[in-house]
Amino acid sequence: MKLTLQLEVLTPDRTVLQTKAESLRVLLPDGWWGILPGHAPMISYIDAGVIYYTQEGRDRCIALYHGTVEVQKPDDVASRVLVLTSAAEEGPDLETVQSELNQQAERLAKLAKEANMEFNQMRLSLEKALQEADIAEPGTRR
Repeated sequence: MKLTLQLEVLTPDRTVLQTKAESLRVLLPDGWWGILPGHAPMISYIDAGVIYYTQEGRDRCIALYHGTVEVQKPDDVASRVLVLTSAAEEGPDLETVQSELNQQAERLAKLAKEANMEFNQMRLSLEKALQEADIAEPGTRR
């Protein structure tokens, strides 16, 4: 049986997430922290960002905007991680996010290639027009 921790993400309006997780990663002011069941109690400020957590072997994420994270050791669970934030949104699993990001990257690469081709065509047209106009450099005589 895998040990889990209780993960709760709360905003002033609602409970965004209340689940069991095998682990989580969070960016704190002094760097990335990994939190596993049985982690020592602690409390820290969280800047805007993403918390990554593993649930039933799948990596998931939750985006949040400023807040605090507190690791507690209550008697009934190995660890309880309480995140208090002004705004948060649970995301899909990371495989879905990665797939969407890859599709977006492909679209952007195609647009960049098209823009580069258009720019080069315009540059060549301008160079040709300048040659045909036979415009002298400033300060030179013809």
